Amino acid sequence: MKTIVKRFGNLNSLSSYASALIIKTAKAAVKKHGCFTLCVSGGEAPRPLYRLLAKSAIPWKKTFIFWQDDRFIKYDSENSNVKNIYDNLIKPADGRISPDNIFPAPSPEMIYDPATAALAYEMILRRLFNDFGQRGLPSMDMIIAGVGPDGHTASLFPGDKKALEEKNRLVINVKAPKGMAVKNRITMTLPMINNAKDIIFVISGEGKTGVMKAVLKGNKKYPAARVKAKGKTTWLLDGEYIQMV
Repeated sequence: MKTIVKRFGNLNSLSSYASALIIKTAKAAVKKHGCFTLCVSGGEAPRPLYRLLAKSAIPWKKTFIFWQDDRFIKYDSENSNVKNIYDNLIKPADGRISPDNIFPAPSPEMIYDPATAALAYEMILRRLFNDFGQRGLPSMDMIIAGVGPDGHTASLFPGDKKALEEKNRLVINVKAPKGMAVKNRITMTLPMINNAKDIIFVISGEGKTGVMKAVLKGNKKYPAARVKAKGKTTWLLDGEYIQMV
């Protein structure tokens, strides 16, 4: 396990660095085992990165896209991570990303019950990664992750002991804390996330300085501090975080 922390003056320079890193990783993965598995997250911070990737030289025909988590709502909802990724990555790619290579978690129109939808997504992951030649616990080539003001990552929230201590499931349904826009969530678990070869955290926006200090010091009160890729975890910080120790 390797951890890298890099600081940037603004989100544009951070996004350019992240884009180049992902392109390099994608090409190496395709060369090594014939495909590139990319797991995306929502939020505002990675949107410039997604727009850069949409126009990049990633081998899209051999790239497969998955969602680290999502609200359990219709794909076209403004709060949906699927819509976020569609608007900022898939649509700007102008048809280079095939619908056959895109695998979001099921929405309520497909499977009404969130627990059943989470189990279905886990089954999809296991089947696909088995087809990719992996046996046992799937391992993403790259996960793009973020951190919320409360230190949550994916839909793993502080204090959710059951979700944070899950050992066997790859995907579960959870309830977001009070005050969150959408309660029902589907999220990958820490065993699934931490089995990734590479994880990059894109950290931008105000109001997270104190939390990020604690996360980078390893305070496991915050779920983001529990994320450690089996290969490399890279923290990319911009703006107010540039001078943070």
